[in-house]
Amino acid sequence: MNPSQDINYLFLRQQIERSRAKAATSNVARKIHEQLADEYERQIEEVSEGRVTFISGIAERTLKQSRNNEDPA
Repeated sequence: MNPSQDINYLFLRQQIERSRAKAATSNVARKIHEQLADEYERQIEEVSEGRVTFISGIAERTLKQSRNNEDPA
């Protein structure tokens, strides 16, 4: 497997885990899938030598929550 196939596989797995997290019916399952996606993102950043970066899953969820709690003016 060459490096481009490796990173493509990591992207695929990351996307699958994010989808599974969104579809999870329990908080435990959601958290596990989010953690797996976070790990795939870490691996992508490592393989790409920092050329690809992600907002961490925790930061992303916090940002979404804060946007949902804003009062429309």
